[in-house]
Amino acid sequence: MNHSKFLTRCLQLANYGRGTTSPNPMVGAVVVHNGIIIGEGYHRKAGQPHAEVMAIRNVKDKSFLKHSTLYCSLEPCAHYGKTPPCCELISSHGIPHVVIGTGDPHSKVDGKGVAHLRNHGIKV
Repeated sequence: MNHSKFLTRCLQLANYGRGTTSPNPMVGAVVVHNGIIIGEGYHRKAGQPHAEVMAIRNVKDKSFLKHSTLYCSLEPCAHYGKTPPCCELISSHGIPHVVIGTGDPHSKVDGKGVAHLRNHGIKV
């Protein structure tokens, strides 16, 4: 699978949030099934759903999620704030594989999202 192609798309999507996500980072995400993007999203505004949530919501047939890969430009969050943790949503849908562009250095995440995913049997 061409990881760089899908991570590039995540970055393109993230850029749509320029100027509206602060203090949160700009993040993009895509769901890929059999090499085809079936859902995509980006973080639009602080306090609103994150990119991973939007990408999963945009998948029309949720049964595909159990056989898909989620790509996200930043490690999924692992804490409750204005929104629930994205890593819990990902694991609850049974997505088996997640590819992350970079880890999140924020002290509330900083590897905890990856750890949650791996602890739930998700390949990261």
